[in-house]
Amino acid sequence: METSALSDRARQAADLLNPAKGYVLVRSCFTDAEIDGYRDECQAFLETGPVCHSRINTDTIHDYVCPRSHDEVVRTIRIYQYLHNPHSASTKAFFKKAFALRNEIEQTWMHDAAYAAERLRQQDYLIVTKYIEGTGCLPRHPDQLGTTPFPLLQSLVLLSSTPEDYTGGDFTLYPRVGAPLSLAHDIGAQKGDLFLFDKSLEHSVELTRRGTTTNRGRWSVLVGARAPRDSRARAFTKRLLYSPPLYPYSLPVAKLMRAMKVPM
Repeated sequence: METSALSDRARQAADLLNPAKGYVLVRSCFTDAEIDGYRDECQAFLETGPVCHSRINTDTIHDYVCPRSHDEVVRTIRIYQYLHNPHSASTKAFFKKAFALRNEIEQTWMHDAAYAAERLRQQDYLIVTKYIEGTGCLPRHPDQLGTTPFPLLQSLVLLSSTPEDYTGGDFTLYPRVGAPLSLAHDIGAQKGDLFLFDKSLEHSVELTRRGTTTNRGRWSVLVGARAPRDSRARAFTKRLLYSPPLYPYSLPVAKLMRAMKVPM
């Protein structure tokens, strides 16, 4: 690796370890064509993919759609994507680019045995989220409980634009030291930027509203979400209980969104 690249990585690692920051922003990591092509594939899958109302982590689980909320109101529709599944060449290229910086920085911390063990214990996946207009939001929360010797990292990539596609819906990061940071106003992230952050930091998403020129809505993808793998028995039970036809509140996602008059 060239000296300039090494110095960039050192600065980025320092920013991620900085208690007043905890993030790195890579501007224009993806072109509009890359973002739009990936989002269009996700939208097509959202309309036809299998539905499960509980996250399943195994090395054989298929990608699936999950209506997801922190309460009884339908607030988001998610797609869980797993790296072992077949995807188009363009989506594989998107994944490769999206994981590259995270993997490169985390690799420099793998000398720590406890960190390496925790990193290897977790299964990587991606969460594509469409926020429902008028209800879509996330309360303040962390994605990792507890601490590791070095941070486990994940990336957020916005797949649509504000204010054209949606208004509101701002992501707020809460560093360990200092004031909360608005992704839109303080950090200045836009569609196609890669926002890499410490997954143990609390964050939230405000209420999402209609855009000014399109009905596309707020789309984003969380790259490098992680969870320990489920046992075979636990995965089978989740799939049985939380998928059609046994799950009592399950509707095909396309039908659910049409009933709510949410544009697909």
